[in-house]
Amino acid sequence: SGEASWADLAEAVMVECAALGRPAARIERIASADWPTAARRPLNSRLDCARFARDFGFTMPDWRASLPAIVQRIVAER
Repeated sequence: SGEASWADLAEAVMVECAALGRPAARIERIASADWPTAARRPLNSRLDCARFARDFGFTMPDWRASLPAIVQRIVAER
């Protein structure tokens, strides 16, 4: 749950990588219009977990709370 842009997610992953002593890149935020692609991009591509929570009675944790463990797992598998 929670909201994030792709840049927000990338920055948070890089922070976790740096905290683990792994290589980390500086993320440069750009507008979608500044990235050349043939695909049309939606103005709002956020995922909504409300229906999942309603149907299954479970609210997903905020992505920020789960990110450190996920990055650690990925780093450990490399």
